[in-house]
Amino acid sequence: MNKVFLLIIIPALTLTCIVRAESPGLLLSEDFSLETKGPLAGVLEAHPLLEIIANEGVNGTHGLKATYQGCDRGSERIVIRYRLLERVQEATLCYDVRFEEDFQFVRGGKLNGLGPDRPISGGNEMTSEGWSARVNFSSDESLRTYLYIQNKDGIYGASRSGNEFTFERGRYYAVSLHMKLNSNTDSIDGFAKIYVDGELLVDHTEVQFRASTVPESEISNLLFSSFHGGSSPVWAPRDDEGNYATVHAMFDNFAVYEGRSIRSKPGTCWK
Repeated sequence: MNKVFLLIIIPALTLTCIVRAESPGLLLSEDFSLETKGPLAGVLEAHPLLEIIANEGVNGTHGLKATYQGCDRGSERIVIRYRLLERVQEATLCYDVRFEEDFQFVRGGKLNGLGPDRPISGGNEMTSEGWSARVNFSSDESLRTYLYIQNKDGIYGASRSGNEFTFERGRYYAVSLHMKLNSNTDSIDGFAKIYVDGELLVDHTEVQFRASTVPESEISNLLFSSFHGGSSPVWAPRDDEGNYATVHAMFDNFAVYEGRSIRSKPGTCWK
């Protein structure tokens, strides 16, 4: 099977046309509808494993279909970095997700998150201004934090689970990732919190995201980062014969706000 690797970086100036004046603090929004579809939709649907589908979004609108092709590293990588309108110290990423009936959580994998100008992931060495904050789907069909931070143990990201919760396939959930950077270079007052349908699921505190407070260390990118793994075949979805399988999930209504803005249920990007 051919490998699929695609990293797309889009400058901030392309995003201005989808920021609504009536939504102060809105740094990004995309609902994939034909009437309001913005640049982010075009970037995402250019990826070979992403497709905008009519009548499959929340309330029968357009939605984004992600195809997860099983492979020897888990599933083929869907990794896109998209620049926010501004750099900020605190932000909330909101999106709606529906795991389809064929979806297999296996040992877990990555969902979407936020990062600075040069995010760290993949076991790469930390830098003073580099970090990343992503949501993970887990083997127990729930969610966890996955943070590349200065005060992590080992070479991979720090992870924390929370309250008991299990996804039901075939329905949309509203996921909110609220995070705040540490205020000083050596402080651990940063945090990442995951909410599902407005309820706090994971509270990851005492975080040192960065060891430098230069502008490049601030929150500046949406990280669309979704795949199974891990980096070995044991993470891969498989069919009844043990062959690599292809599974799917739907996404809708992406938004990033400065500060705290928790979505209580699936629906529109704009408050």
